[in-house]
Parts: sequence; C-alpha cells; structure tokens
Amino acid sequence: MNSDFRVANGGRQHKRLRATKKEPFRKSTYIKWFVVVVVILAVVSLGVSFVVFKVTDVQYEGSDYYGKEELNQLIFGSDAPNALLYKFFGDKDKEIPFVEKYDVDIEWPNKMIVTVYDKPIVGYINYMGCNMYFDREGMVVESSSKSYEGVPEVYGLKFDSIVLNTKLDVGDNDMFARILELTQGFDKYELDIDRIVFNSSYEVILDIDDIKVELGEPKDCTDRLYILKQMSAGLEGLKGTLKLSDYDGTQTSIIFTKEK
Repeated sequence: MNSDFRVANGGRQHKRLRATKKEPFRKSTYIKWFVVVVVILAVVSLGVSFVVFKVTDVQYEGSDYYGKEELNQLIFGSDAPNALLYKFFGDKDKEIPFVEKYDVDIEWPNKMIVTVYDKPIVGYINYMGCNMYFDREGMVVESSSKSYEGVPEVYGLKFDSIVLNTKLDVGDNDMFARILELTQGFDKYELDIDRIVFNSSYEVILDIDDIKVELGEPKDCTDRLYILKQMSAGLEGLKGTLKLSDYDGTQTSIIFTKEK
C-alpha cells in the first residue's frame, strides 16, 4: 500500500516537473521570435534609410585647395553619403591638412551644403622632392607632390630639417610674419607670384614667369608691390630683372634690365 502510494505520488511529482519545464521553453521561444522580428524591422528600417536619405547633391563653398571628389572622400568617406547616418554617427571634426574647419548643413532628405574654411597657407618649401606647405605661423601642415595656384614656393630659408605638423625652425621668429605680409600684398594687388627667394642677406627676389623682381627688404613692401602691379601688364612676354629695392617714390629709382 505504501509502495503504491509512493509510486503514484512519485508519478504525480514527475508529471508536475515535466509540466513546469514547458513554461521556460515557451518563454525562450517567444524571446527568440521577438528578437528575430526586431532584427528584421531594424534591417528594413536601415534599408529604407539608405534609400530615402542617400545624398544625391553635395555642394561645396570656400575651398581653394580641394575638388569636390576629394572633399567627399575626406569629409564623408564616400561620394554618396547618407544624411541620416552622418547626422547621428558621422565624424564632424575630421582633420584635413588645408582646412581650418567646415560646416555641414543638411537639407533633408538628400542634399548637403558644405562650407569650407581654408587654413591660411602662405607658401611651400620643396624638400627632398616633396612640397612642404606651411601656414602663417610657420607650422608645416602638409607634404604633397601637388602645387596649388596662388601658393608660392619659398626658397633660401635656412633650416636643418622639416617635420610635418611642427613649426619650421629658420632661426628668425619674425620671418613668417614677413612672408605673410608679402603674400597678403600679393592677394591685395592680385599678383601671381611663382617663387619668393631670400638671398644671403634675406632680401626678397620675386619670380614672375621670366621676370625677376628685386624687392629688397620684405618689411613695409606695400609701395613696391603697388608699383609692381602697375608695371605688370607692360612686363608680360619680357625677360629680365626689375629692380625695386631702391624705390623712393620716383620713376628714376626703378630700373629694368632686359635680357635678350
């Protein structure tokens, strides 16, 4: 009698145990299906966002050093960025050699307007076959095989070495301020200078096509650059040396020696 009771009771316990095992199994199945549905919805939403927010029109304003395709890769890493992904996950502060900063305005859903603010690059030095570009503080910001319009080569500075992202040590802290003054004068008078040469006395010689312009001291060069601008049209096609280093406001202090 007791053994039958134990058998019967044990059978009921075994049935209860099997019944309780089914409940967590059902819960795990529901969780799996829930995860699958969430993943499917996420994939569908992502696919829709790629289509709806794919940028088809990127417009750039302000860059003198990079073309549209280069900026697409440098800023977005793609020729067809996604506006939504860039808004929430994009790197907004990428370091670009010739760019001080840039602002991206999104016109939803698929247009971007990018305003680029260039660094004030004042010149470059050809060093070991590369053009080393530096800013107004003398910081070397880029090494490139390219030459950019409006950025003159600087020749004759004395230095031991050039290191990227380091200030160029030329032994004279005022030298870059003088170069900046020169380049600002070039911009002011719209002078297209190929090369700035410093001689052994750090006097300036400018190369413009086949004309060498002896400018003299780089300080207070505004008047001499103005005269150069006035004469530039008449110098086209000529070869020779224009001496402005002794300019004192009179025509007789301007000497041009023509080469055959």
